[in-house]
Amino acid sequence: MFLRFAYIGLSLLSIALSFYLKSKLEGFLQENTAIANEKSLEAYKNLVRLDMYIVLTQIILLFGAFASFITYTYQDFRGVFSLFILGFAVGFAKQIGELEEKARTLDCVNNELESQYKEISHTWQKKALPDF
Repeated sequence: MFLRFAYIGLSLLSIALSFYLKSKLEGFLQENTAIANEKSLEAYKNLVRLDMYIVLTQIILLFGAFASFITYTYQDFRGVFSLFILGFAVGFAKQIGELEEKARTLDCVNNELESQYKEISHTWQKKALPDF
């Protein structure tokens, strides 16, 4: 019984983090149609840091949820609906990925901001933790 609640709880926590991240990404994109100054670049850095930490947290949560689900399945399988929750949690990745891509492709007003912006975007895509 504990595994079922652990699985559902971890999945729901992951979904909640997805909603939070999605709202932050949408808010950033509404406020910043371009990287126009240091303030918008700093907002971008904060968004990227938040995103990177949430994604790492979600990996751990979803791994735990999946492991709980597998163990729960072997002990007492109770239906496909339980699998739906995990699929729903993972399903947000596409929506969030599209918003992340929009945030990574904003225009910059000058070369200095653009070089910093591209460096941050590269870190966002290629590294697990922010280094800026």
